[in-house]
Parts: sequence; C-alpha cells; structure tokens
Amino acid sequence: MSSSDHRARLLRAAEFRRAFDDRLARIEQQTPFDSVYDLDTADPVELWELPDADQKWVGRNARYAPTPVRSVRNALSRCDVRHEEATFADVGCGKGRVLLLATELPFRRIVGVEASKALCDIARSNVETASATHEGCERISVVHADATEFDVPEDAGLFYFYEPFALDVSMAVLDRIDDSIRRHPRRVLLCFTGRGQPDGNGSDGEASPIAAAAAELRPQWNLVETVTSPDGEFYDSFVYEYVPHAPDSKITGGYTS
Repeated sequence: MSSSDHRARLLRAAEFRRAFDDRLARIEQQTPFDSVYDLDTADPVELWELPDADQKWVGRNARYAPTPVRSVRNALSRCDVRHEEATFADVGCGKGRVLLLATELPFRRIVGVEASKALCDIARSNVETASATHEGCERISVVHADATEFDVPEDAGLFYFYEPFALDVSMAVLDRIDDSIRRHPRRVLLCFTGRGQPDGNGSDGEASPIAAAAAELRPQWNLVETVTSPDGEFYDSFVYEYVPHAPDSKITGGYTS
C-alpha cells in the first residue's frame, strides 16, 4: 500500500469514527444515563490518550466507547441464566457502565476486568457514585488485569464482550474460560455485542463481532440467539452457549450432557 493510500485510509477511518461518535451521542441523548446518575461512562476514549497507555495492550485492545443502555438491557434480558447462581463478568469493562446495568438483575456477583488502571479507577468511581442511588452495587468488583491472565471465577455463568479485543486476544481469553469450565463444570453463556470496530470497514450488518469469531471457531460454543438491538444493527448481540462434547461431561444449573 502506498503512503497516499495509507493516509487516505486513515482519513476515512477518522471520519467514520467521528460519524460513529456523533450517532452514539444522539443515542445517548435519547436514553440519558450519565446525566441522570452523575456518572462518567458516555465519552469515548482512545487508549493512547490514557495516562497508563501501554504499547502492548493499546495495539491489541479496542478504544473505549459505551454500549447504549437500551442495547445492554435488551441483550442481558435475553441471556437465559440462573442469575442467583451465577457471576456476571464484563471482559474489558472500561468505565463500568455494563456492570452498573447488570445490577438490575440478581446476579450473585458482578465482575469487571480491565487492563487500564486509569479506566479501572473511573469505573470504581462510577460504582461508588451509583451506590448512593443504585441497589446492588456492593456486588460489583472491578479487577485491574490483563484478560488473558484473569482468574476466571468458578461460578461465572455469563461473560459479556463489547468488541474489546483483537482476535488473538479473544482466543486466549476463551482458552481460559474453556479451561475454567473443564475444571468447574457448569452452564456458561457468552454475549458478544457490536459488529466490528467503528473504523469504516464494512457495513453495520455485514458481520458478527470480531471477538465472536473465537467462539465460532470452537465446536463446543453454539450460537443460540442473535439479539436485535433497538439502537441499530451495529449494536446487535450474539449469544453463545457452551455445549460439551465429552460423553462424561456434566454441566450444573439444570443442564447435563
């Protein structure tokens, strides 16, 4: 690719991101969240803008942008889990919006994993602020960790992803989840939200999430539902269920193989 072609591609990506952020801002106005609860989750952040930006994870992780509130609520409502028996995990939790919305459901625990300490600090501050008006915030914990090295909770039953990583990172994260299920058999769902990255490559409805490709490549993960977003095709969600293939596998929570 010539330097002029590369520059043109970067300019197109930048213009697309501006349009994406403008559309997101309009969605945020339709369903206020931060302004109602005095939080800081709405503004997108490029990873290189963070004070603790690290070249390793900046190159393989996505920018921070919030999932629209209606899309999150809609997706979580379609994930068939026994909330009281399961921990909810947001992998790449950013500023913690999804964690706060997850308190609307009776999960046993709610865990957010985030590689950026700066974003972890913002998420924790949001949780502390929300605790004054939100019930259930005491169930939330924000873990500063690389998702590829995160200790998966033994009772984690629903993992949420909003296009957080490149494919190789998603593969490594699913390796850890698969290993956790083998060691602690249970029913597990993955919820992937978003169709790609906002860089101008492809149309809204062209593909399932990049992160979800890691599940698509594994026979033990079955796509059980595509959840249509009320905020547009980009925010559709894809729900996968772990289905063990070994004849002696046993899954708790009412499901056996």
